[in-house]
Amino acid sequence: MDQLRFEAALGTYTVSVAPESIWIFKGMGTHYFQLQLEVGIPQVGAEAGRLLCLETTLYAPQQTGPRAPLDSANVSVPFNATGEVRRPTLQYLITNAQLLALEQHRAGDLRLELQVRGFLPQSSGFPGASEITEHLSIAESRWRQQLAGLGRTLGAEMLIPFPADDEPRRVIADFLREAQRLLGGSEIDSAMLQVRKALETIRKTSGWNWPGKKDKGDTTADERWALIRSAMEDQASGAMHVDPGTKDYKYSRAEVETLIAMTGALLRVMA
Repeated sequence: MDQLRFEAALGTYTVSVAPESIWIFKGMGTHYFQLQLEVGIPQVGAEAGRLLCLETTLYAPQQTGPRAPLDSANVSVPFNATGEVRRPTLQYLITNAQLLALEQHRAGDLRLELQVRGFLPQSSGFPGASEITEHLSIAESRWRQQLAGLGRTLGAEMLIPFPADDEPRRVIADFLREAQRLLGGSEIDSAMLQVRKALETIRKTSGWNWPGKKDKGDTTADERWALIRSAMEDQASGAMHVDPGTKDYKYSRAEVETLIAMTGALLRVMA
């Protein structure tokens, strides 16, 4: 629990955040963090006014370099003179890219920081107080549960030709979205295998002819796309770790993201 300290006559106001009140929800094209502040109001005289304004910024701390701001939110807290506890709810918009970055840099529990600035706009004295910073922590198990609740809204970003609701592109897009979902839970090999399924579907439906034993210079454009797709499928198939070349290899998140993006790009050629 931290304190917003104003001039002596204006009182000291406590601020805290209950970890269990922090949750992430799906928005329209984005996500948002929601948390509840617990604000303790002291007994004060008329000179303090009856309104406390809070300006807050949510940050992601980093091991090296300054902390990274995520979003800001403000709230006005009316109060009476006898002292009480108010619990305003705040929301912070988080983009898909920000959420993926949080996951990439997270080691164990998710740690955030909330900077709070307080003002008493109706006060007769100096209205401002010094800033405080609340250090927030969400247990890894609880955070993973929240991410799972986001479903397919979380994942590596990719471009898929619109509309993508026709066969077979819909099936391919579903495989890629499932790869995104698994990647959000750090299930690297499982995500890679979904990419392989998407590439297998492209092979069966693209109409690109296999060049066989043609010389490289004699292959047609379609045949060259078939070779590119085949090489991508070979890379994705390595996640099964059944061939000597990939038996002991550990794929990275970046490699899965790259193959998701490349496979999504192939759909544009099919369109």
